Amino acid sequence: MRESLTNRGIRVCRGCGSESLTSVLDLGEQPISNEFLLSADAPEECFPLHLSVCSECGLGQIGEFVLPERIFQNDYPYLSSVSTSWVAHAQSFAERMTGELGLDDSSFVVEVASNDGYLLRCFQQLGVRTLGIEPADNVAEIARADGIDTRSVFLGADVGAEIASEVGHPKLIAANNVMAHVPDLHDFIAGLAALAGPETLITVENPSFLNLLQKTQFDTIYHEHFSYLSAHAVRRAVAPLGLELVRVEELPTHGGSYRYWIIPKGKGHDDGSVARAIAHEATAGLLSPDLWTDFAKRSHSTVEGLATWLLERSAAGDRVAAYGAAAKGNTLLNAAGVTADQVLLCADGSIEKQGKYLPGSHIRVVPPDELAGADPSDVLVLPWNIAPEIAAIIERLTPDARSWLAVPAMTVIGGP
Repeated sequence: MRESLTNRGIRVCRGCGSESLTSVLDLGEQPISNEFLLSADAPEECFPLHLSVCSECGLGQIGEFVLPERIFQNDYPYLSSVSTSWVAHAQSFAERMTGELGLDDSSFVVEVASNDGYLLRCFQQLGVRTLGIEPADNVAEIARADGIDTRSVFLGADVGAEIASEVGHPKLIAANNVMAHVPDLHDFIAGLAALAGPETLITVENPSFLNLLQKTQFDTIYHEHFSYLSAHAVRRAVAPLGLELVRVEELPTHGGSYRYWIIPKGKGHDDGSVARAIAHEATAGLLSPDLWTDFAKRSHSTVEGLATWLLERSAAGDRVAAYGAAAKGNTLLNAAGVTADQVLLCADGSIEKQGKYLPGSHIRVVPPDELAGADPSDVLVLPWNIAPEIAAIIERLTPDARSWLAVPAMTVIGGP
């Protein structure tokens, strides 16, 4: 069924359906962070970017202004395999799950939002059958070309039931950084429930909403992220669909993530980690209006800090470049009103982004090797979640340049 725009995230919580949404941070009108431009003067649309929190279930969310087909289905630029640290994370997960679940060629694994096959490739190498669900045609084709069976569809109740009837129930469904990307959270979870059998484990990974609050990670707010997950919200969202959250693991990925273990209701119980995570979120202030007010102040301070730093660099005659054309970087740059006059270029390893221009700022995206020829004095690292990996690349390409992070404040992380 085709998705339509609703008032979810604006007046109604897309998780629990309550109308108890509290405004947290208004980032103004911004372009879609992953909608890269083919030319510097190409026209672009901007939409409100405004974070709210549900006081009933703790789900963070933004409004719906474009359909998911526009964001994800056509020419999606993000390739998971570009990050070596993320691929290493996937390999470790595949090895662990294969051992713990006893996976082999008689069982199979489904990944939702399987991207270019980065994770399923790891399972295949371990002798496990796989199936990918990836709505972005261009990215799915990369996976198929590498021998990974991939369906270009959005997961929902109908699709989950259809796949289950055709190929059976997988032993494992992995959904990494995708549950936050769906406007109709109920239908997505219904798809997981329909695809899952009595013995299926569902693992969901997403950045921790509590970390966003505590570490001022406001740049992870963009139109692609309709929701911001907490243990509070996930437990409440899955229960009406016959599923149960039974474990919560803390992960270092993306600046601090949770891995949610979800199974059919009645097939297990909370191992204690769910209750601990929910209690921690409550005591740490996930539902505290005062702490969210402070978060907004800190976020605006970060934006002002970047704008001031760029003025100082310009006054000093320094040459500033950026590395990593990440969606979070576009939120940051556009919140600060950064333009191509202030930043020479943005280097990125994704061939899907190279030769294009960042939305909003219109900074040119180039292959990493072109960074050396630009001879920057300073390089702003936009994907702070993989900063060590990128700082090492910058040091190799342009050893005389200083590397910087802007979130939560301007900080030198490498260079002379």
